[in-house]
Amino acid sequence: MNRTKRVFVYFTFWVVLALGAVLLNIFNIDWSKTNIFQGILLTVVLGVLQGSVLEFPVMTVATLLVGGDRRENDRVSGDQFTIVLNYNLLAVSKDDIDECLQTMYDAYMGNLSENACAVLVSATNSEELKNYELEVRDNFRAMVYDELFREGLNYASGDRDLVDSLRLQHIWSKFDDMDRNIFVRTYLDEICDRFARDFMVVHRVSRVLRKCGQYQDLMLLSHGDDEAYTYTDKDFYGRQARPFGQPLFHDSEDVENIFGRQFDYTLVLDGDTGVVRGSVFQLLEIAAANPDRGIIQPAIKLHCTNTDTIFMHLERMRQAIYEPMTNAITALLGQSSYFGKALIRNSVYIENVIGTRDNLIERVPVDVLSHDTFEAALLKPLYAGSVYLLEAPSYNYVAWNIRERRWNRGEVLLSMYFWKNAIGIPMRWLQKKLQGEKFNATKLRTESKLDFVTSYIAHSALRQMFMKPLLLAYIIIHYQTHLRYRYASIIIVMFLVLVFPKFATCTRENYKFVFLETVASILQFTPEAMVGCVRIVRAIQANISASVKWVPQRAVEEEFKNSNPFISSCKHLWGYNLFAVTCAVLVGFFASEALLILVMLVTLFFLPFYTGFTSLTPDFKSSKSVMEKYKANVETAVSTIAQPDKRVGPQKYVFTNIATTLSTHPDANTRYKPFAFRGHYNVV
Repeated sequence: MNRTKRVFVYFTFWVVLALGAVLLNIFNIDWSKTNIFQGILLTVVLGVLQGSVLEFPVMTVATLLVGGDRRENDRVSGDQFTIVLNYNLLAVSKDDIDECLQTMYDAYMGNLSENACAVLVSATNSEELKNYELEVRDNFRAMVYDELFREGLNYASGDRDLVDSLRLQHIWSKFDDMDRNIFVRTYLDEICDRFARDFMVVHRVSRVLRKCGQYQDLMLLSHGDDEAYTYTDKDFYGRQARPFGQPLFHDSEDVENIFGRQFDYTLVLDGDTGVVRGSVFQLLEIAAANPDRGIIQPAIKLHCTNTDTIFMHLERMRQAIYEPMTNAITALLGQSSYFGKALIRNSVYIENVIGTRDNLIERVPVDVLSHDTFEAALLKPLYAGSVYLLEAPSYNYVAWNIRERRWNRGEVLLSMYFWKNAIGIPMRWLQKKLQGEKFNATKLRTESKLDFVTSYIAHSALRQMFMKPLLLAYIIIHYQTHLRYRYASIIIVMFLVLVFPKFATCTRENYKFVFLETVASILQFTPEAMVGCVRIVRAIQANISASVKWVPQRAVEEEFKNSNPFISSCKHLWGYNLFAVTCAVLVGFFASEALLILVMLVTLFFLPFYTGFTSLTPDFKSSKSVMEKYKANVETAVSTIAQPDKRVGPQKYVFTNIATTLSTHPDANTRYKPFAFRGHYNVV
């Protein structure tokens, strides 16, 4: 069966199940005792809700039929391609910078080749933090130089066991035919210096288009444009337009190093995205075999350690359980979403998304948050599930809720562009009324036409988002309707969402995890009928008001790490406790038969306690005690390690802050000790 037929069968099966559910709902209503308007309203609400929910059993059946194993993509050699590992950051603290540059260093050294470089595109505002970014960059440059110089000496002396196997293949083996004395005296310093200088930080001048603009400008810089020509038209972007001809980046040696290098690919990453050792080479091989694809989307694997929270482990567990469904659906549909972290073919992206000076396209709206939806609609990402990037899950429920609210706001913005008349016009009218002089009218220069499959993928998050108000509406109105089987509908909904998908993913090896995840999902997602609606209201409010203030996730994490998690949970979620108690009393007096409402209120009341408990580590300790132990270890390491007074190679790179380097690099106590040439190789 070809792809078109598979897609047709998939969606036909979904429609048939949805129509069947509507008919069953009609028969389940006792129309002799029910007001016709209430009955029709319940049928419509429940029909839309079940129609959305039925996506899960359809995906489950598809997974059972086509298999949920990871697919191996076609591959050919990709050694001819150049690539930049692009991290994007808007730092609000030094911790943000330390984490990002440590992650970039690990990604760079684990995938080093003569065709790869690493660039942090910073949108940081504070001059102090900008200077700190350069300071930490220089520390890591010293580490790059130091590690490669030692490794080069080992290579030249024949100690291949001490040389990283990937770097031996992609760097050192190219000098196999060279005299070792000539290699060390003439080439080694130059090689180490070049790779150290290719670990870069550039500071963007404009904030237009946020993260998407960061890597767009990086692509343009590498293609020989260092002045802005995109998103400069005030007729389209109003006050958000940037001046034509404005520099893309503040002048620096790193900007000069990137200018005009014509990178073939950009691996777009967030500050906390880990790149597995050797995975860049695999992605380039897949890209080389699929030159028509503008985006190669690797899987995103959540990872955590024993010192991370129970919530983080539950999130990782949940992703692992549902991974087979992702593998099956992306294979069936022939494309996937773009997760904002993927390998992008620069020439295809510029041609289809940005445009040139003579032919501007600018398909991504200037104010949109979920830019990846527009990019995916144009470039139809190829899912590379056999290769994955690493990302930490949300620290706890509060951090997860903040992230979800930000994503909800992005989805509301998307809907304003996808449905210009039904949503866009009313929302713009409200914005103009509420914002007054602050209102900034914007337009989209080039619209994107979505085919059916692309629309289905693009709007998946929006469908899940609006399941929450539908569920709340059903819970409120169902008890006033006379049903032959009162709780059958909600039991079916919960079964289809929480239990049935496990049929395609539960095995003898993971059944315990499946059970734990199911129990946790009941506790976490049952209150979503209310919490999800609050989140949507706040997201809409943020879009129509002129003032938006989001609490940074790192600030929430630090608060929980430095205090009792149960107290912090109550501080953030006490309103739900109060609301649940108040409503439960009212329901008990006036609608005692509304069992579903009471169940929702009970789970809502216990949400802060669930949050506090899952903010503990797996051994039921608070993060505060874990952090105190970690800081003590770091202070001990710093006090016992002196800054080296001589280096392996030339004094080109020095550590500007040994304490910072130690705190971000776990191997510092051996890495920076003076290197003894004796017993390795005597440099003549």
